[in-house]
Amino acid sequence: MLPKIHARFRKRYGIPYAIEQLSGKQFRCRHCNEVFFSEKELVCHIASVRDSGVLSKYNVSPASPALSSSISLTVLYTYDILDKMKRKWLKLKPGEIYDGV
Repeated sequence: MLPKIHARFRKRYGIPYAIEQLSGKQFRCRHCNEVFFSEKELVCHIASVRDSGVLSKYNVSPASPALSSSISLTVLYTYDILDKMKRKWLKLKPGEIYDGV
């Protein structure tokens, strides 16, 4: 499953904007810098690397992201369906309306 950004669409004084929330998990093998979307895939991958015998030392890949550095990732931009279902009961600020995108 790709990490997702749930978006809630609003308009304030006629200006549209979105409230975005990132959700989801991803797992990275630091040995080969591969990304997996489930822990089960990661566990299988680690077992296959361990059993392959190719690896003499468990080194970190130089392509692996360094700590305190920015990385890019792919996310799926989706509509927050709960926001649409509860649009009649939203607590909106003055001058703000639901933007039914």
